[in-house]
Amino acid sequence: MNILHLEDSPIDHQLVVRTLSKSERTFRLLRVETLADFQEAMARGGYQLVLADYRLGDFTAIDAWNSALEHRSDIPFIILSGAIGEAAAVEAIHCGISDYLHKDEITALPRVIQRTLDLQAIKSAKKTADKELERSEQRISELAGHLQTAIEQERASIAREIHDDIGGALAAAQVGLGMASTAYE
Repeated sequence: MNILHLEDSPIDHQLVVRTLSKSERTFRLLRVETLADFQEAMARGGYQLVLADYRLGDFTAIDAWNSALEHRSDIPFIILSGAIGEAAAVEAIHCGISDYLHKDEITALPRVIQRTLDLQAIKSAKKTADKELERSEQRISELAGHLQTAIEQERASIAREIHDDIGGALAAAQVGLGMASTAYE
């Protein structure tokens, strides 16, 4: 799994590498420090997850999140920080950031990553199902319209047949009455 790690501390980056190396999954991390490097890496793509410190010099993880709107698509974004308050963590989650983990709980990082990826898979499956449902509803609507047209055409055809049958019967009756009236004269 390719992870883009937005971290300005080499020591904290090595701690993340060490923590993830103990997990069952194989992770490859690319560390970037600046907002420009982050944006460039996001534009190149190929990452399944972004892991970011909250405070990074003159910008925050939320700034990075917002700056990469066009490139991030559905990439999960986890904040791993020790310098973030509860209000900032809640704001980050409201912005669409996937999860938050305090650096003191770094041993839980593989589990948090797996949970985030599982939730992302569920969201992706729901999105796919919603699109398929929308297509199905469109097809049903088209089919209902076609069915209504077919019913109206069949009604018109039946009405013509009834009209022709009744008209023929009335014409025959009129001819019969005309012949009967001439026969009695």
